[in-house]
Amino acid sequence: MAWVRRLVFGAALAVSAVSPLRAEGLDLHWLWDDRCAQCHGHSAEFARRLSWRDGDLVLAHPVGDPLRFLRHHYPPEAETEPIYRMLQAEAATPPRFREACAGCHDSAAVLARESIVFRGSRPVVRRTGQPLGEALAGHRGIDAEAQVFFEALLTRVAREVHRPPAD
Repeated sequence: MAWVRRLVFGAALAVSAVSPLRAEGLDLHWLWDDRCAQCHGHSAEFARRLSWRDGDLVLAHPVGDPLRFLRHHYPPEAETEPIYRMLQAEAATPPRFREACAGCHDSAAVLARESIVFRGSRPVVRRTGQPLGEALAGHRGIDAEAQVFFEALLTRVAREVHRPPAD
């Protein structure tokens, strides 16, 4: 009977190791991919198709209000506002990652999930512990402006993926 307990414990441990649940909530990019992407595609491409009105995103849907739409769609209630903030950020961000980096790194969310962790509030490269900004400074000859852009982008995406506690 002890082997059954060990098996159940081992299975629970394995499931928790791959769970998208993070410190402050679900991995928002995983949630989008799991619940929304089949109909709406990649979250950034979807967000960039939305309109802006008075600083808010507007859906081309009879509901119009993305928050109201999200609350009556598939994400858990606690994740509707974080998803909306993610979509706002993506709508305001040009597709530079896809254009310059996706050939090697797939997507910003995959890169953040696999290669970036937080030490306190600072994003660092998982393998080396090097601060993200420093790692980008020497990466593929990018200039200072691109370093600032990609550090901000990847920090935001890493926060959306890992959901570290607020400072």
